[in-house]
Amino acid sequence: AQTQIHALSNYNKFYNGFHAFIQQRDRIWYNSVPRSFFDDAMSGGPFEFMIAIG
Repeated sequence: AQTQIHALSNYNKFYNGFHAFIQQRDRIWYNSVPRSFFDDAMSGGPFEFMIAIG
């Protein structure tokens, strides 16, 4: 978590804060794999989600 917070501190300092977090989140390249995994897990039902993350 410390690496992600450090990377996001640039957005807080130079891009007017965390108010546009959803748009900035898509630009963090090293989170693309876990984001894709959880987006796929969330698109299924509750049983599929529990199996995917378990």
